[in-house]
Amino acid sequence: MLIKSLLRPHQRANKLPRVDLAGGNLKLGRDYTNCLVFDQLGGEDKKALERDKLDLASMNAIALEKAKLDVRHQIEVTKDLGLDHIELDADSPNPYVSLDGEEKRKIRDLAESNGIDYSVHLPYSYVGGSICAMQESDRLAALDLHKKTLQFAADVGAKYANVHPGSTPFWHRAGKYKELIHEALVKSLLDLGKMAKKLNVDLIFENNTAFDGIYCEVPDCLSVVRELREKGVELYFNLDIGHWFTRADTGSSIPDPPESVMEDLPSEYLKELHLNDYVPGKKMFHPPIHLGLGPLKRANLERYAEIVKGKGVEVVVLETALKSVEQVVNRRELLKEETKFIKDIFG
Repeated sequence: MLIKSLLRPHQRANKLPRVDLAGGNLKLGRDYTNCLVFDQLGGEDKKALERDKLDLASMNAIALEKAKLDVRHQIEVTKDLGLDHIELDADSPNPYVSLDGEEKRKIRDLAESNGIDYSVHLPYSYVGGSICAMQESDRLAALDLHKKTLQFAADVGAKYANVHPGSTPFWHRAGKYKELIHEALVKSLLDLGKMAKKLNVDLIFENNTAFDGIYCEVPDCLSVVRELREKGVELYFNLDIGHWFTRADTGSSIPDPPESVMEDLPSEYLKELHLNDYVPGKKMFHPPIHLGLGPLKRANLERYAEIVKGKGVEVVVLETALKSVEQVVNRRELLKEETKFIKDIFG
C-alpha cells in the first residue's frame, strides 16, 4: 500500500530554527495543498511539467493523493521549516479513510516522535459538500464520510477537525430553502460534535468562500456556533480570512484595514485559524503570502498576528498553493522564504 512511503528515508538540510511564539501558546503549521505534489511525480511527468507540457491541475490529478498519504515527507518538510503543526487535508481524493489500524498507528507515531501536532480537514467537495443537504439521504451519505474521517483524525491523534458548511445550488439559497439548509447543517454538526467530544477532538467550523453562496459571512457562521453551543455542543470557529476576501468578487467590499474583521471574533470560539490570501479580480486563491499579491501586506499581517495572539489562538495554519511552474520548481526556497517571513511577523 501507499503507506510504505511513510517509511522512506529522507535527508534533511538547511533547516530553519524553531521559534517560540507568544510564550509557547501559539503554534504555526501548514496545510501543504499542492506544495509537495511535484515530489511524488515520476521522472517523465516532472520533465513534462518543467517544459510546460503538463499543467498544475494535471500534476494534482496524477499525484495529489500520493502527496497526502506521504505523511513522513510532510513531517520532514515541516521540521525543516521549524514548524510544529500539520493539517492533513481529507478532501477528495481522500486516502485516509481506507487506512487500517496499523497504518494509522504509524502516522500517529510519526507525529509523536517528531513533536508535531495534527489537525484534519474534513471533506468539503463532492459527497462531503452535502453535509447541509435538505435531502436526508444525501446528508446522511455526507455525514457517514465525515464520521469516518473524524475517526481517522482521532486515530492519528489529531487535536482539531475542521468542517465546512457544505455547498448548495444557487437556486436553493433564498427563502424557505435557506431555513431547510440551516436545519440540515445544524443536525449534521450536532451529530459530528457529539462524536468529536467522545473522541477528544475539537470540532471547528470554517467559513465558506463567497462563491459557495452560504456561510461565508462572519455573523452567519457565528450564529451557527452559538446555536450549537446552546444545544450543548462545543463547536469552535475558524475564520479563513482568504475565503472571506472572496466577497470582493461577489459585490461586497473588504474593509480597510482588511484584518479588522478579526477584532470582534469571540476569543472563546477560537482554537485554529487558517491564514491565506486571495487576489480579487484575478480570483487567485492562496498565493504565497510573502509576495503581497492580495490585501494582506506585511503591516496587515503584523496587526493580524497581534489580534490572534491577544485572543489566545492555539495554532495558525498557513494554506499556500503554488500558482506557476516556476513556483513549483522553486518550491523549497519559496516555502522557506514564506515561512521566515511569517515567523518574523509572529515571533
